[in-house]
Amino acid sequence: MRAPVQIIRMRLSGGERAGQTVAAPKGKRTRPTSSKVREALFAVLGKRVEGARVLDLFAGSGALGFEAMSRGASSVVFVDIDAAAVMAIRRNAVRLFTNADCWRILPMTALRSLRTLRGAFDVVLIDPPYQRGAAEELSVLMQRGLLADGGVVVLEHPTMSETKLPSSMRLLKRTKYGDTALTFAVVRSGDQSIPEETAQDAVRSRSQSARNGSSARRRPSRK
Repeated sequence: MRAPVQIIRMRLSGGERAGQTVAAPKGKRTRPTSSKVREALFAVLGKRVEGARVLDLFAGSGALGFEAMSRGASSVVFVDIDAAAVMAIRRNAVRLFTNADCWRILPMTALRSLRTLRGAFDVVLIDPPYQRGAAEELSVLMQRGLLADGGVVVLEHPTMSETKLPSSMRLLKRTKYGDTALTFAVVRSGDQSIPEETAQDAVRSRSQSARNGSSARRRPSRK
């Protein structure tokens, strides 16, 4: 006899459905984003969410996507390959949002969904399995033009892991909450400044060059 699936419950933190619960299957495959991190994430996004078309990759319980809908997103596409997660998302969606036209569930891998979807998204939420990263997903997302101009990608990852962005993206903001970090990135246009990390490297390089030049000027000439 199969053991019953354990359920954990979380509350939405903002918007029209604030206080409503979201159920998630408990297990290693589903690692719900903490309420503190969710609140911080949507505080950074602010009004970007209102009327946005949202893509929730590695959706798990769907908590991030439901939070976006509660805060005014026009639609959300949930993507997850795990059967228990897909069932939880569907049950949560039917209970919280009766208008089925504003949400869609794709029971497939994130990469397959990115190669299938059409149109551009205003907000893309990516919360891959711990330590896995999402370099390939980010690359395909940009190659297929699925991030709208002015859109933003939010990647959740361990604080200690490095996040390499495709050359077509630039860092907007990075925040840390204990062992969890959030990286916000946007499309890079031709006239935009270089990313924060590269800019810091350039400053260090100029400083080193200045020190080397100063040392050369002070060095006595040989006779």
